[in-house]
Amino acid sequence: MLNRNAVLLAAGAAILTLDASLAAAQARSTKRIPITKEGATTTPAARVDTVTVTSYRTDTLRLPGRTDTLRVAGPTTIVHDTVTQTIPMTARHVGGLYLGIGAGPNLPFGAIRTVNEPGAVGQVNLGWQGLNSPLGIRLDGNWTQFAQNADYALLGDRPHMIQGNGDLRLNLPVFNNFLGSSVRMTPYVIGGGSYLRYKNLRMKLDTEDGANNNPGGYGPQHAVIAGNDNNPTNTGSQLSDDAWHSSWGWNAGGGLGFHAGKKEVFVEARGVHFNRNTSRFTSSWSVPIIFGINFF
Repeated sequence: MLNRNAVLLAAGAAILTLDASLAAAQARSTKRIPITKEGATTTPAARVDTVTVTSYRTDTLRLPGRTDTLRVAGPTTIVHDTVTQTIPMTARHVGGLYLGIGAGPNLPFGAIRTVNEPGAVGQVNLGWQGLNSPLGIRLDGNWTQFAQNADYALLGDRPHMIQGNGDLRLNLPVFNNFLGSSVRMTPYVIGGGSYLRYKNLRMKLDTEDGANNNPGGYGPQHAVIAGNDNNPTNTGSQLSDDAWHSSWGWNAGGGLGFHAGKKEVFVEARGVHFNRNTSRFTSSWSVPIIFGINFF
């Protein structure tokens, strides 16, 4: 009985051992068997995939004195938006003391007309005019060389005249803003007293008034040199006089100024009246037309 049990135990142990061997064999059969060539070893190459994402968006809004930057995820895009604000600028006009220069033609009228031809005049101004003051004062001096009438060339050289004027200038409150705020257009009237110096200035004797008929002089206009009028019956070279002579007078006229900042461009015309204070002559006029500029 004991022997039979021993045999059964041995048989069971043998069966268990056989099952374990089969299981081990099956487990080993699923294992990869590396295959290599003799003398060389092959290592599989490593593969690396790299994905880099840089994704942002920049919107820039520029305003004077300030920059705002907005970043938004997405493709890189830079957008510049410029806002321009137009601010109207008004020129700062300046008034007060000014110095000016000008030039133009000077036209003779009255007793000096036809015996003298129009000439060129240059002028210098010194004055004061408040920016918003309608009334100002001005001193000016001008020098004129009249052209010579060939019919009276025998009487001497070309006529010269110097004028000094002390005037009041009145700005008129019309059309001041006609050209906008940058340029002030200013019509004005001007007038005052005048002092004149002249030489070789031809002047016609008055032969039209029956009560003061003064025959004599030179040529068809009975011309003499102003200042040598005491002997009107002399003729030709006896009437020549190269000395300077003077007269008092007055002037009146008007002009148009264009004031911008510290400068004023102007054009004006005045009649300057004078005479020799004698019944031998009628009134004389010179009319300078000046284009100039004043600096404040």
